[in-house]
Amino acid sequence: MAKTINETLAEHKAAAKAIVDKATAEGRDMTEAEMKAFDEAIAEYDKAKDRYEKAAAVTAKLESLGPIDLGEADDDVEVKAATLGERFTKGAGYQDLQQMAKDLGGLGRNANINIRPTRVGSLKEFMAARKGAALTTDLSHAQNIRLPMIDQVDRPALTLLDLISRGTTRGAFEYLQILAITRNTAIVPENTGDDVTDTIKPESSFTTALADAKVYDYADGYTVTNQLLQDDQALASFLNSEFRYSFDTILADKLLNGSGTNGEPKGLLNTTGVQAKSWTAGTKEALSLIEAIRQSKTLLKRASNRSVLISPEDAEKIDLLRDGNDRFYGNGPFSMGPNTLWGMPVVESEQLSAGQTIVGDFRQIALLDRSGLSVQAFNQHKDYAARNLTYVRAELRAAQAIWRPAHFVVLEKSAA
Repeated sequence: MAKTINETLAEHKAAAKAIVDKATAEGRDMTEAEMKAFDEAIAEYDKAKDRYEKAAAVTAKLESLGPIDLGEADDDVEVKAATLGERFTKGAGYQDLQQMAKDLGGLGRNANINIRPTRVGSLKEFMAARKGAALTTDLSHAQNIRLPMIDQVDRPALTLLDLISRGTTRGAFEYLQILAITRNTAIVPENTGDDVTDTIKPESSFTTALADAKVYDYADGYTVTNQLLQDDQALASFLNSEFRYSFDTILADKLLNGSGTNGEPKGLLNTTGVQAKSWTAGTKEALSLIEAIRQSKTLLKRASNRSVLISPEDAEKIDLLRDGNDRFYGNGPFSMGPNTLWGMPVVESEQLSAGQTIVGDFRQIALLDRSGLSVQAFNQHKDYAARNLTYVRAELRAAQAIWRPAHFVVLEKSAA
C-alpha cells in the first residue's frame, strides 16, 4: 500500500532524530558520518515536503477553477467512425449503456438510462457530404454550365445550405454589414505641389450598418424504443437520417425567415439593405417570373456567384413551360443535369412561399459553428422509463452572419 505524505515525512524525521538521540545518549558530538546521514535525512524530508506542497498547490488551483459553459459536450474524446451516428454509438457514454444492458440482461423499466452528451462532430463535418462542399471548397462554387453531353452521374439536389459560406466562431460578435458601395476609382495625374491645381486621390465609400451575430442553440429530440437504443447499427442509421432532416430544416428556415426577436437570429428576409423587386404574373406567370429573375441579375451585376433560390411551386411552373408544339423548354421529365436560369443555378427551398424568389450571392451568408453537434439520451422524461422508451436529444450551437445584404434581390409577386 502506498504511504501517505505524513508517513513519509515521519520516517525521514525519525531517521534524523535517531542519529541525534544516539549521540546525545552517549554524551558526545555527532561524527562526520552521522552529520552526513543527518543532513541526508533532513534533505529527503524537505524534498518530500516540497513535492507535496507543489502537488497540493496544483490541486487547489484546479479545484478553484469553476465550470466554463462553452456549449461543448462532456465527451470530447475523438471517436473513429464513418458517420455521426456511428460516433455516438461508439462513444464512451453509449458503450457504458451497452455494458449496463449486459449486466441487467436488457433495458427494462427499472434501468436508469442517462447517456452523457457526446460530441459527434463539428458543423463542418455535418455539412461535409453536401454537393457544394464536395465539388470545391467550403465556399460553394456551384456548377452553372449546361454540359454538352448526357450527365450520367446521379447528383444530389442543391439546397440553400450548399450555397452559403461556413466557418467557426469563438462566440457572439458585432460586425458591419455592407449595404452599398460608392466606387470612386479614377486615374490620378502627377501633382506639382500646388494646392489649387493638384488632384486629391479619390476615396470609395461604404454605407454600413452594425449587426449582431449571436450564438443560438439548435436542438431536437427523438423518442426511441429501448430495443432500438440497444441496436447500435440501427440506431446509428436512424440518427444519421434524423440529424440531416431536423437540422437542415431549422437552419435553412432561420437563415431566411429568422425574425431577429424572441430568441431567433435575423434571417435574410428580415434584414435591412436587401434589394426588393416586385413582379406581376400576367397571362404567362412563369415567363414573367423568368423575366424578373433576369432583371434581378442586372441589379446584381457587381456580385459574383449568383444563384436563384425559388419556391417549389414556382419551380414547378417553370419546369412545365412548353412551346407551341408541347415541347418542354427545360430539361423535361426524362432528362437530368444542371438546372439553370440565365446561367445561374436554380435551387428549390421549402422555406420560401409561392411567388417569392431570391437572386443573390449566397456566399455572403455565413453559418458559423460554435461547438459542433452533440447527442445525449435519457429515460427520465415523462413516463418513458415505465414504457421502455428513451429520449434522444441532439444539439448544436451556431451563429449566422449576412455580410452584404445588397448582394441579394428578393422578388415578390404583386397582387395586380
